[in-house]
Amino acid sequence: MTTTLNTEKKLTASEARKLFPGLNDKVFLDAACVSLIPTSAKAAIENFLDMALYCRAKDASLHHIEMDKMRLEPIEEAAKLLNVPTKNICLVESTTHGLNIAANTIPLEEGDTILIPDTEFLQVSIPWMKKQEKINLTIKEVKTKDSKLTVEDFAELIDEKTKVICTSSVQWCTGHRIDIEALGKLCKEKNIWLVVDGVHEMGALDVDLSHQYVDFYIAGGHKWLNSPFGCGVMCLSDKVLDTLEPDSYGYLATEDPEGGWGTYFRTPSITPFDNFKFLRTAKRFEIAGTSNYPGAIGLGKSLALVNQIGIRNVEKRIRELTNLLHQELNKLNVSKVTKEDGDLRSGITVFSYFNDPEKDLALANQLLKKKIYISLRYTSNLGGLRISTHYFNNEEDIFKLIQGIKEATK
Repeated sequence: MTTTLNTEKKLTASEARKLFPGLNDKVFLDAACVSLIPTSAKAAIENFLDMALYCRAKDASLHHIEMDKMRLEPIEEAAKLLNVPTKNICLVESTTHGLNIAANTIPLEEGDTILIPDTEFLQVSIPWMKKQEKINLTIKEVKTKDSKLTVEDFAELIDEKTKVICTSSVQWCTGHRIDIEALGKLCKEKNIWLVVDGVHEMGALDVDLSHQYVDFYIAGGHKWLNSPFGCGVMCLSDKVLDTLEPDSYGYLATEDPEGGWGTYFRTPSITPFDNFKFLRTAKRFEIAGTSNYPGAIGLGKSLALVNQIGIRNVEKRIRELTNLLHQELNKLNVSKVTKEDGDLRSGITVFSYFNDPEKDLALANQLLKKKIYISLRYTSNLGGLRISTHYFNNEEDIFKLIQGIKEATK
């Protein structure tokens, strides 16, 4: 039986856990890889598929228009979550999609410099490396020190040629959270474009972009937003909306014609060479054709669930669980990559039990056999066993993990 969601009612994190039946037979501590979905997202997608199956609208044009309207929910919910106007939010296929939009729309010239941390997920650097093949750009690595990255680490590499800083707000192989607010102030002062991969932050930690300077904030839905259906969120600054143009254009990013699209398509005098006016909103940067409706609908319900719990309550719950996890790991005397630095910690905790990648992999495999889902992740020789504690987890999950480690390492 599918559990539905009453969006009028506030939920606690423990109540929300009941919407994740995937937790019933496993300890799932790997939202940083691909997360589980709630039953509310599943039910909404099933309702959409019934609609697509039967086309109950008066005609197919109205059918299509209704589908487009259903994409509005994730935009509204994302705007609420990030505390920004809806005009600054658009939907993308994934973090990869959004990062490529940034790389292909920010104007760059020969000799310009991009700063990227050395512990990034490979997709953060790939678009800029491919851009470098066409233009003689310089990519500088921001070196991670003691598993952390500070604003000073970025600042010391900035010169008059620095045009872009591209970074994840949370580093995937350390769990370290960068002070994006302080980094944004630096970028605004130096007139540097700031591109942020927020995929390990949005939906888990409180992010208020109303007072932070970020030009491109991008988060795929398949991790901490609990919607692995090929749809994510991109938030663009007013500077982007006012000064940049996308590298592709879709007709659904134009202003709605008089009478709507249904009327427009039935008008004999229309021509493909009309003077189309494009919206001055983030939607202009979408592909803006017939889109991934199931993905958007699932994402909308998953975002609504986060807002129903409240992002501050979500972060509070995640911090409670990571605190417990750190306490229990300390008792095991493991080598922790993730530091216990308060606000600079995320829902990701990385450690090594053996200080040996092969032995740690064997331990991960032993835990997976017990249906305790974790990952092993490295970049630039930094990383280890990665645990993700999300709002749908509980203390019992942590204790089962610790017991599993003890049994596997006897």
